Amino acid sequence: MDEQRNVILGAGLTGLSMSYHSEEETHIYEKAHEIGGLCRSEEIDGFIFDYAPHILYTIDPYASKLIHKLLEGNIHIKKRQAFIYHLKYDKYTQFPFQAHLYGLPTNVIMDCLKGVVDVLTHKDPATPQNYQEWMYSHFGKGIAEHLMVPYAERIWRISPTKMNYEWIDRRVPEPNFDVILEGALKDETKLTGFNNDFWYPIYGGIESLPVALAKDIKNINLKKKVTRIWPDKKQVEFNNAEVVSYERLISTLPLPAVIDLIREDVPSDVKQAAEDLEHNSIVCVNLGIDRENITPYHWLYFYENDFIFHRISFPMNTSEKTAPPGKSSVCCEIAYSKYQPLEVKGRENIIQRTIDDLIKAKLLRKDDNVPVRDVLSMKYAYVIYDLNHRKNVSKIHSYLESNDIYPCGRFGEWEYFNMDHSIMSGKRMADRLGNK
Repeated sequence: MDEQRNVILGAGLTGLSMSYHSEEETHIYEKAHEIGGLCRSEEIDGFIFDYAPHILYTIDPYASKLIHKLLEGNIHIKKRQAFIYHLKYDKYTQFPFQAHLYGLPTNVIMDCLKGVVDVLTHKDPATPQNYQEWMYSHFGKGIAEHLMVPYAERIWRISPTKMNYEWIDRRVPEPNFDVILEGALKDETKLTGFNNDFWYPIYGGIESLPVALAKDIKNINLKKKVTRIWPDKKQVEFNNAEVVSYERLISTLPLPAVIDLIREDVPSDVKQAAEDLEHNSIVCVNLGIDRENITPYHWLYFYENDFIFHRISFPMNTSEKTAPPGKSSVCCEIAYSKYQPLEVKGRENIIQRTIDDLIKAKLLRKDDNVPVRDVLSMKYAYVIYDLNHRKNVSKIHSYLESNDIYPCGRFGEWEYFNMDHSIMSGKRMADRLGNK
């Protein structure tokens, strides 16, 4: 039986970053046939699609320096082109909604401005008890009801009344009345909010980042699926056969999956905490279109229930090298959860409904040839911050770390992490265990 000091589960950005920054020897085990986790890309007939849309941006100086070092000579800097489609008005408006009200019906603009004024003049606002109350208390009734609440329900697939709002930082721009008023009075083109500038690899899709990170990392073991963990013996089993002993187990796996792998040895309150964690799932429909320049946008938001997808992006506009010359590419995200399952069943039905809805949004034509059609599924997509999120995560972390199992990364820490956060999570764990 192998005995290893630092065993890392998962070769996504966090696991690779942990190994990259560690001064000790590490051994990474990954169930897939390649590294990257959700930060992967696939190529089909010259089209490159990521596992859901990925863009790079960060306010962390270290993460910025590292990303540019890893992607040196292979990085674009782009100005965001993100818009929102309103089927009821047959109109696209710029993202974020509250800063670009111009061109919407007068009654909608009045509702939104009045709601913002009500918020700014309310002397003793009550502390919001959930995410829906936060939207109303920060943006007012108009903006909340015309866009924010409907879109929240479409992406999270859980009522925002059951979510907290501690994840808001860097994700939902706070209201600024001058910006809102200016965007209501004129067709304002100035970018506001976050990721005004973003980065993306020129070649190879987003998978270029983990590939560069792993270049000098040793002991990466692929096609090794975890099938059992014994904390008392400090052993982990792969593929129902190979058993490895460890001193410290660094896990980037989803917390509920880790608890399931330990099975009957887990205290009942920890099991319950894991069962109560919330997340949604994503199906990505990726299409290669036999027509060039179908749109200049990078991504678009859809908040109305008329569409199967809530967001679509266009890989060929993040890098022209992701599509053959004269072609276009589309990635359509469809969210679902245990509360709101997929409304369309079957791979071909989902693809056809997606194409029909792209025609409805006037992005495709009925006579467009769509030679590439693919579907990617992600069971664990976005972590949902339910009202008991912090309490349950803390309970699980406390139990795992008392057994020398150290969760990190998006699904290990059970946080809404971007790629820069995931990289820094791995670095923090390397620093922490190095000091320990």
